[in-house]
Amino acid sequence: MEKRPKRPVVLISTYFLAYIMLGMTTATLGPSLPYLAANVGTSLKGISSLFIAHRLGYMAGSFGGGRLYDRVSGNRLMAGMLLIMVAGMLAVPVVPILGILIAILFLLGAAEGTVDVGGNILLVWTRPPRIGSLMNALHLFFGLGALISPLILARMIRRTAGIRWGYWLIAALIVPIALLLLPQESPQPAPAPGAGSARRGRLLLPLLIAAFFFFHVAAESSYGAWIYTYSLTKKLAGQVSAGYLTSAFWGAFTFGRLATIFLALRVNAKIQLGGSVAGALLSMLVLMIWPDSVSAIWIATFAYGISLAGLFPGSITLASENLHMTGGVTGFFLVGSSLGAMAVPWLIGQFFESVGPQVFPAFLTAAIASSMVILAVILIILRRRSAAGAAA
Repeated sequence: MEKRPKRPVVLISTYFLAYIMLGMTTATLGPSLPYLAANVGTSLKGISSLFIAHRLGYMAGSFGGGRLYDRVSGNRLMAGMLLIMVAGMLAVPVVPILGILIAILFLLGAAEGTVDVGGNILLVWTRPPRIGSLMNALHLFFGLGALISPLILARMIRRTAGIRWGYWLIAALIVPIALLLLPQESPQPAPAPGAGSARRGRLLLPLLIAAFFFFHVAAESSYGAWIYTYSLTKKLAGQVSAGYLTSAFWGAFTFGRLATIFLALRVNAKIQLGGSVAGALLSMLVLMIWPDSVSAIWIATFAYGISLAGLFPGSITLASENLHMTGGVTGFFLVGSSLGAMAVPWLIGQFFESVGPQVFPAFLTAAIASSMVILAVILIILRRRSAAGAAA
């Protein structure tokens, strides 16, 4: 008989709060770069190595932390990682040596990656009746944290001319959530399926889902990273309006996350994912067909942000409905997403000046089209599996 947490509403609410903190910590690095560069006495080019260290740590935490959730108390592990995030946030704004700062960002990223895996897999293991809606809500809270964090930093920079107190305030907010999570009973994974029930294609399906994560997260992170530079280079916006365009994308993305909470109550993950990918592809085609239109870039930005919003939580929901979800499997998916978030924005940067700004929508269209093909293959496999099960 499956053992479930005694107070799932309290536990799930704590995961939501932890995800706000996760969004807040991951969003601090970008606005902090000039101040961190001044602290360690290096240039912006030199301090940009922090992005690589942070992302590599995130991947290490996703992969290694995912396996730990299969072996130890999930809530205690997640609480411990939250406290490591506290230590990292306290240290980052005061470290005067670049090498030490790189090491701290790696450890901070590893803790964040472990918390990210934990939020997803522990929510699945609570086995709530509306997993799709709750998964979308979980990732909405991440987005809210990412929106709040720059506002806190901006406020503290205005008051103190530095980032130290902004980091320390965020660290202080994490502590009570870690302490709230620590004593709660951890959810347990569902029993593994029998030897003959799900062995066929059990490696292929996780690989395809990880590839799906790679491409749709690449499409998301690339747009957020490059739309400002693209719109300026194409003379579709000035510096101020380009900033508004970036904010419009993330605002539409957050609104889309909110909308998918209610959408998931009415449609299954397969339909949600198919509609999201189709909407994102149409948005990119608008940008490709009318590359010099100011109206087109604004329409595409709003539509693209809304379309992409449901892909990450929808992918986790689809996986949870069709795979035996473990921490290791979830970590594998997040490694795929982290690789996409690093590789495609980097590739765009390699060709943006030499080939031209048109590589930006071209790469994104290719990423979304690849996502569509992979999703189609996943759905075909699931349909055949369902038919085989019905025949048996």
